[in-house]
Amino acid sequence: MVRFVDREKEFRFLEGEFSRNRASLVVVYGRRRIGKTTLIKHFIQDKSAFYFVATEESERENRRNFQHAVAEYTQHPFLKKDVLLEWDEIFSVLHSYHQGERKIIAIDEFQYLGRAQSSFPSVFQKIWDQMLAEANVMVILCGSLVGMMVEQALSYSSPLYGRRTGQIRL
Repeated sequence: MVRFVDREKEFRFLEGEFSRNRASLVVVYGRRRIGKTTLIKHFIQDKSAFYFVATEESERENRRNFQHAVAEYTQHPFLKKDVLLEWDEIFSVLHSYHQGERKIIAIDEFQYLGRAQSSFPSVFQKIWDQMLAEANVMVILCGSLVGMMVEQALSYSSPLYGRRTGQIRL
């Protein structure tokens, strides 16, 4: 294991989740500028991993940016066209890419997707339930607006409630 100062415990936790033989969904959250993104980037650097940072733009812009990022990652020709796909179609391409190997899908600033489209946690719940929950994948949802992350990914009222396999609060 590569040494990571002050975050060894969290790094080991992520390594443990990654070594599972089943799908895992980890929520990493905490206030800004405390090392969440650095932890995730350090963790994924030697693994088959897709990393995306959501922005405070519209749902459409985030979806377009996500689609372009998946197109770059997978080199999938259809995604490179100017046709904007739905979230589940984009995730389907990502899910199918190198399907036999364990991979990571990390979405940073996840709360911005829910802010841009209030139904996004429900959309992602459907993607998780129908596609990712039985896949050889580790999904990391990371966010810095603690209240929104709790509301969208952790609370009893969240569509994602009961699906996470782990969480890290920094």
